[in-house]
Amino acid sequence: MKYFWIPAAVLALLLGASLWNAAAMDAAVTPWRAALTDAQDAAARGNWDGAARIVRETREAWEAKHAYFHIVTAHDELDAADELFAAAEGFAAERDEPEFRVAAAQLDVQLRVVAEMQRLTVKNVL
Repeated sequence: MKYFWIPAAVLALLLGASLWNAAAMDAAVTPWRAALTDAQDAAARGNWDGAARIVRETREAWEAKHAYFHIVTAHDELDAADELFAAAEGFAAERDEPEFRVAAAQLDVQLRVVAEMQRLTVKNVL
């Protein structure tokens, strides 16, 4: 019977760590996605300095967690988000609203994908 408890404890620990990681990813990504919506709204009002500032601050917050993300998620997804941050910042600097809206929307989706990859779902397990 004692041979059962050690593997069960390890599995329980791994499950707990997985659930905590998913919650931490959601907690990090949710405000960034909301900020991108705010940036799109600022751009629509013609406040390009505000839109550029929001995207820059969001990218800085993203980069602060970058090392952790590289440990727990696929690098391709992170690289795609980095490219979209750069595109959004560039289009905000150029004040190109249609391209900025597209880049910000794609970035929002990419951030959602990064968070979804960490959730404990049947789709992710299988």
